[in-house]
Amino acid sequence: MRPDAEHALSPQTGPGVPRGRAWLALLLLALGYAALRLAMNREFEGAPWDQLLDFSAAKPFGLRVLVPLLAWPLHTLLRLPASWVFGLFETLATVGLALAVGAALRPFVPGRWASGLGVLFILLLPIPFLLQHRWPIFYPYDTPAMAFTAGGVALLLRGRWRAAALLCFFAALNRESAALLPVAALALHWRRSSEPVPQDISSSTLSIRQLLARTLGLAAAVALARLAVAILLKDNPGAPLQWFVDTTPRLLANLAWLESPAHWLLIPAYLGFIPLAWLLVTAAMPPHLRRLGGIALAYLGALMWVANIDEPRVYGEAMVLLYLPAAVGLQRWLQPTAAAV
Repeated sequence: MRPDAEHALSPQTGPGVPRGRAWLALLLLALGYAALRLAMNREFEGAPWDQLLDFSAAKPFGLRVLVPLLAWPLHTLLRLPASWVFGLFETLATVGLALAVGAALRPFVPGRWASGLGVLFILLLPIPFLLQHRWPIFYPYDTPAMAFTAGGVALLLRGRWRAAALLCFFAALNRESAALLPVAALALHWRRSSEPVPQDISSSTLSIRQLLARTLGLAAAVALARLAVAILLKDNPGAPLQWFVDTTPRLLANLAWLESPAHWLLIPAYLGFIPLAWLLVTAAMPPHLRRLGGIALAYLGALMWVANIDEPRVYGEAMVLLYLPAAVGLQRWLQPTAAAV
C-alpha cells in the first residue's frame, strides 16, 4: 500500500538531526577512519615520518610540506609521537573533506542531500585506502589533497576567486595535484558566448579574457608555492618527479602492469567504484560539472608517467572529481523534482 504523500519523508520534510549530534557523528566517523588508516597502513621506508617532520625526507615526498609544517610544533615542542600528530591532522582533514564535498554539491542539490552525500564519500574511502593492496602506505597529505580539491571546486562554483587562489597556494604546499584546480576553473566556467549561465553556478559572468586572467592567477599561486618549497628544500635528496622505477621508465612499468586483464578490473575499485555510477546517471549530471570527469581522466593519464598506478591512494583527487558529478546525478535520478535549497 502506497504511503500517504503527506506523511512521506523527503530531504525537505523528514525529521531533522540535532546539529550537535550530527557534528559528533561526523567527528567519530573521522576519528575512526583516521585510526584505521594508521592501523592498517605503514610509513614508507623511503620517507619515514620523522624525516617528513624535520623536512629532510627525499623528494618528492619531502616537498609536500603543509601537514609537516602544521604538525612540527606538536611533534617537536610538545614531544607528541608522529603517529598521534598525523592521526590528529588525518581526522581534521577527513572532517574537512566531508564538509568540502557537501559544499561543492550544495549549489546542485538540497542542503540535506549535500551533507549526506558528503559523508557518503568518506564511506567509499576504505576501498582504496584501507584494503590491503600492494602498497599500504600512509602519507599525511593524501586526505588533505582530496579536501583541497573538493574545497577548491566549491569556491570556484561560487565565483570566489581570491579565496580559491589562497586555497590553491596552500593546496600546492600540500601536493602538486593542486594544479588540477586552475584546470577545473576553466572546465566549470568556460562557455561559448551564446550559452546561458547555468543556474547552479555563480551568477557573475566572465568574458574569456577575464576567465583566462583569473585562471592564470590560480596557476601562479600554485607555481609560487611549489617554487618556494623547491628553493628552500633544494638540498633534499632525490628528484621532484619520479620518472623511473629503478632504470625502467615508469610509464613502461605501468603499461606492463596493465597487460594483465585482471588489473583493469582493479581500477574502478581504486576509484571507489564511482565510474560505475557514471555508466548509470551521466544524463542527469549538469553538463559543466560533467567536465570534471574529463579532468579526472587526464589526471589518470598523467599518473601513468610519475606514479605507481597499482597504488590506490594516488587516485584520491580523481575520486573527488568523479564523485561530484556522480553524486548530483544520483540525487537527481532518485528525486528528480527536488531543487537545490
